[in-house]
Amino acid sequence: MARMPVDFAALRRELEGRQGRRYWRGLDELAQRPEVQAFLEAEFPGAAPQLDRRRFLQLMGASLAMAGLAACGETPEQAVPYVEQPENLIPGRPLWYASAVPFAGYAQPVLGKTHAGRPTKLEGNPDHPLSAGACDAFTQAAVLQLYDPDRSQAPRYKGRESSWAAFQRAIAQYRPRLDAEQGRGLHLVCGASSSPTLARQLDALRQRWPRARLYHGEAFAESARYAATRAAFGEPLETRLYLDKAEVVLTLDDDLLGPGPRQTPLQRGWAQRRRAAAEGQGEASLYAVEALPGLTGAAARERLALAPSQLPALAWALAAVLGEPVVADPDLAPATRAWVERVAAHLQAARGRSLISAGAHLPVAVQALVQRLNQRLGNLGITVDHAAPVLLGHADEAPWEDLASLSDRLRAGEVECLLLLDCNPVYSAPDALGLVDAFTRAPLRLHVGPYYDESAAHCQWHLALAHPLESWSDVRGVDGSACLVQPLVRPLYSARSLHEILALCLEDREPDGLALVRETWREVDETAWRAALARGLVEPAAAPRPVPPALAPQPDADGQAAGEAGGRLELRIAPDPCVWDGRFANLGWLQELPKPFSKLTWDNVVGLSPALAERYGVANGDLLEVSLGDRRLRGPAWIEPGQAETLVALYAGYGRSRAGRVGNGLGYRAAALLARDGGVDGLDVRLAPVGERVELASTQLHHALDGRDLLRSMSRADAARTPAPPRELPTLYRSVTPEGPQWGMSIDLDLCTGCNACVTACQAENNIAVVGKEQVAAGRAMHWLRIDHYYEGGLDAPRSAFQPVPCMHCEQAPCETGCPVSATVHGHDGLNEMVYNRCIGTRTCSSFCPYKVRRFNWYDWNAQDAPSLEAQRNPNVSVRGRGVMEKCTYCVQRISEARIEAKKAGRPIADGEVRTACQQTCPSGAIVFGDLADPASAVNRARDSARRYALLEELNTRPRTTYLARLDDEPGEGAEHG
Repeated sequence: MARMPVDFAALRRELEGRQGRRYWRGLDELAQRPEVQAFLEAEFPGAAPQLDRRRFLQLMGASLAMAGLAACGETPEQAVPYVEQPENLIPGRPLWYASAVPFAGYAQPVLGKTHAGRPTKLEGNPDHPLSAGACDAFTQAAVLQLYDPDRSQAPRYKGRESSWAAFQRAIAQYRPRLDAEQGRGLHLVCGASSSPTLARQLDALRQRWPRARLYHGEAFAESARYAATRAAFGEPLETRLYLDKAEVVLTLDDDLLGPGPRQTPLQRGWAQRRRAAAEGQGEASLYAVEALPGLTGAAARERLALAPSQLPALAWALAAVLGEPVVADPDLAPATRAWVERVAAHLQAARGRSLISAGAHLPVAVQALVQRLNQRLGNLGITVDHAAPVLLGHADEAPWEDLASLSDRLRAGEVECLLLLDCNPVYSAPDALGLVDAFTRAPLRLHVGPYYDESAAHCQWHLALAHPLESWSDVRGVDGSACLVQPLVRPLYSARSLHEILALCLEDREPDGLALVRETWREVDETAWRAALARGLVEPAAAPRPVPPALAPQPDADGQAAGEAGGRLELRIAPDPCVWDGRFANLGWLQELPKPFSKLTWDNVVGLSPALAERYGVANGDLLEVSLGDRRLRGPAWIEPGQAETLVALYAGYGRSRAGRVGNGLGYRAAALLARDGGVDGLDVRLAPVGERVELASTQLHHALDGRDLLRSMSRADAARTPAPPRELPTLYRSVTPEGPQWGMSIDLDLCTGCNACVTACQAENNIAVVGKEQVAAGRAMHWLRIDHYYEGGLDAPRSAFQPVPCMHCEQAPCETGCPVSATVHGHDGLNEMVYNRCIGTRTCSSFCPYKVRRFNWYDWNAQDAPSLEAQRNPNVSVRGRGVMEKCTYCVQRISEARIEAKKAGRPIADGEVRTACQQTCPSGAIVFGDLADPASAVNRARDSARRYALLEELNTRPRTTYLARLDDEPGEGAEHG
């Protein structure tokens, strides 16, 4: 769309003049720009322009001439049976294996679903207390990474394909030199890991080569949390939070519910707390202080937008109010001070039932202070406890050395052999370190990783790292429990696990991945080992460790100051919510996953507050140059309501040059602005419009519904009332007496955090295509389930809310009457079904659907996929071709599977036996699915609430998908501050 300046003053007047509660979706909607309205009113905005009569006849004539080709049969294919049928393998029946996928060093416990020996879907492990059957979007996408055609398929030497035998010969020649020098000159850089087997191997390496050095190479590491507990209690500890027991929570720029390795258990814990509060068991009050809009702030009772420089001063003001012997900054804004005093009073009133958390990126002094405050409030052992460190390298008295010291040693000629273990420092480390130039100083450089990435390109040897789903390993969860990583499939390529590669470096013999892991757990007998493989859990959560009284808070020299005033720009670099630090950049599912707030896809942006955009005269998509000292980068602007006023937000994970065919050349590289120590504080941030524009693909206004009360909320008092019976409006449709199970869904908006796990799970389960940035911008994204994001309140400090929108499966569906060939019909169990081979692509059903949930295949998207990706597809779901309409099916393949099993056993389908993909993966349990004909079913219990409502109920479509309204705080207690 063409650029149009934003009249922020007019938008503020518009919002301030509204009566009652009103939700809005974006600045373009508020501004009522003509081209935006035209986009929304067009049923198919990406459709081709209408043809004239002459061109139509030409095309029809050509199509009739080509029709004769339909008689030509396809090339016959042969289905070759097994020579020897594998044990336990029944054609058409999946097998499940318990395993784990590491993320930022921590285990994400999973159950892997395989068809004919190929993994097709990952679910959370229901037997593990961390996942309880749920998982996040990153874990869902791990199965796609297994089949990524751009993964390394063999070792490389100087950029050319080599072999493991050649590497063994090369390292065997170098090993005596290391032995003679006790490892002097050997420097290892390791990504975050908690693997006990890797810890054992690194210990063996240190014993053999004691002069070797080890560095930490994780972009967004949790190591600062260990430094905080060291400062507070004298030793590094793992901090574990229990949100299910915390009735009053305060987060200091810590997105507990947002993306990260702790997201799944924390979301589930907070959902449990919200359910208990809704039933009258205590309260569930969340206060969030944020610089950037986060999922925690969206779920908060009160949210305070604050610049990063102000956060330490707020922490010390809170400590002073809670009785700590500290001096609060007198220059803290009066409104902020009043907010702190009110929150502190609430925390005090909930002693032993409260919790304070601080982001890992905050100064160590602030995090240590938060540890002390939790102890003062009596929270230790209840809502928070501590255990032995989980991540490797942080339990030592001296923390891992950083990459700055490695760069210095490289330039000094002290590094003879550089070994990079599953990390990419050339991409993720600050340019100020000069690692690209420094790497050339090391005579021997080896890179171990799943991709031939930016760091691998600067090493002589690149060793292909096997995917977790095709290798043996072990990894610990955030609670300290040890999970086994077992292969679901033989390695697709000539790749090896990290343990096997380290074993090759240490010994001149062929390694066995299973034997290496089994050696770590040799004290576990064979019976217990097999049971652990079945459960995926070999060791339970670590026992809590008692801690001494926290040491007195020691702020930095200027740690208590509120920061310089006067509108000085500040910078924050955050991981991208969809591709994190860039490790997922080549996964199309995640690139096309709309980001929770902006709904952007395929790009990172320069985030600005409305006030800052107004100051610089910037609109969405304007190209900006961001400078920090003598470093600079360019990126498109995006105006983010709710962001701290003077903050410039950058997002990591983009700007990749060697990610693969999907991730290359997208966005900017945020690490280019980092200082030598990896920070950005205290530097002069400058912002300048370039005068160019970048077209961005945001789905925020796609499929916008024309109606009121789409997203509802109510007070707890109103929610406690007896629900009124559903309205039955008169209809001209012929009534049908239902027989058998009647399926329906209930979505609790009070529990939905907008995390996107359900969207990715649906895509993985139902073979949903990736279409690319241009097609998304044209309104052609294929997701069956979307999550609509709404703002409420003013432009600068609005509240956020999320609403998942699948197919409504209406009992009186307009789409069924609109289809001229009966390609969409009503099933006996109440489902609105699609018959793909009947569909002729008129798209009438979509124009009749008031909920905008149907997706049309404008092209044969799946034909564009690499052949390796075909192995990931669910064989129980049809792959749709060009010209076919598709939509949410309530995972009908799962319903059919349960029906068959129940029929074989001679019993009805049990409640909870059928779980849709979105329901199964949701960490919050916000989605309930079941049989509406069963009065005792969970879905009927959920719908029996005063909060129940249906979208566009006045249309009398009688949707089977209904919602539970969000719960508000009592009047006068939930005012927004910012």
